[in-house]
Amino acid sequence: MDEWKLPNPFIKLKKFKLEEKPPSFLNDKQIDILLDDINPTPLDIDVSRVVKICLSTGSRVMEAVNLNVTQLSKYKITFTNTKGKRNRTVPISKDLYNEIHSDTAGQLFSCTYTDIRNRIRSSIDELPKGQATHILRHTFASHFMMNGGNILVLQQILGHTNIKQTMTYSHFAPSHLNDAILLNPIEMNKKNGG
Repeated sequence: MDEWKLPNPFIKLKKFKLEEKPPSFLNDKQIDILLDDINPTPLDIDVSRVVKICLSTGSRVMEAVNLNVTQLSKYKITFTNTKGKRNRTVPISKDLYNEIHSDTAGQLFSCTYTDIRNRIRSSIDELPKGQATHILRHTFASHFMMNGGNILVLQQILGHTNIKQTMTYSHFAPSHLNDAILLNPIEMNKKNGG
């Protein structure tokens, strides 16, 4: 081994993660607590709206906080200046659209990232370290998959360029492995009368 004179060919290889923890997410009760913990002040109302956007679209907190009126169209939000440097448009419910729609030009919300983080920390006990705001994105993605969402659709909604990022949530799909039973050629042949 002492005779090797060339540069190390493995120097640029990325380290392989051996143990990856599944993402933490809020359960239904925690979501209710977070959304019910509102004072009738303009700031708290804005904080609540940003939380709803994150839980409804999987957006990052800063993407929602920085929303401008021009990014909102009928039942859709277009996120710009994203981490992935690509715009993405996500549909929203009529109720959410009506709640956040504004005829005033400019930024939609007066709250900050810190306001959102503080609301989450004060409302939810036992948050994973360093995930106070990102837990909203994990909650959207986890519930999307648990409710039968498609992993490729989730990839588009979250704006992931690599499906590996999105696969973190695949184990939440209730029947993704059962498709092996239902969709294999033998079972399909039986189903089709063969």
